[in-house]
Amino acid sequence: MQIRLADQKDMQAFFSYLSRQLAENGVDGAPVFQPMSRTESHLSDAMKSRFNHGIATKLGEQGWRKMLLALIDGNIVGHIDIRAHAEGHTAHRALLGMGVDATARGKGLGYALIESIFNWTATHTDIECIDLWVLSNNQIACRLYERTGFSKCAEIADMFRIDGKPQAYSMMSKAVMPANVLALADTEER
Repeated sequence: MQIRLADQKDMQAFFSYLSRQLAENGVDGAPVFQPMSRTESHLSDAMKSRFNHGIATKLGEQGWRKMLLALIDGNIVGHIDIRAHAEGHTAHRALLGMGVDATARGKGLGYALIESIFNWTATHTDIECIDLWVLSNNQIACRLYERTGFSKCAEIADMFRIDGKPQAYSMMSKAVMPANVLALADTEER
């Protein structure tokens, strides 16, 4: 398996992967993992535009996004991205999004992606904290985030009504360790 930074030439394959993933949202016993109904669970032109624009935008500029892709035999099996908050005065923070293909779940890929994005962020940015929003019913994702050091900051009960059911939304956050501290910790482990 390879985990690497995505660029514009990856976007068509990424959109195919993301379309498959979104089609699983709340289907066949899977948790609702995106705040959208089953009928809306598809890749829209607006989503494509946000990803394309974000990847093409320089880090630190409004709307930037950086994404790592996990590939097996050249096929995307997972992704993790960080992006700018929409609010001003938040350049020291980023928002996280991620997903893992159904064929690659339960094998530690989510953990590896989170570790990779934190290492990349510590090495290439001045971001101090990564935040995320997760539907509270998605217990597998919530447990993964907790195991990787995210702390729950808030939960909004009944934030969404998706397919007639109330859904709570949890906000989680984790500090980014500076690259020099990461290097020191790596040296001490050996």
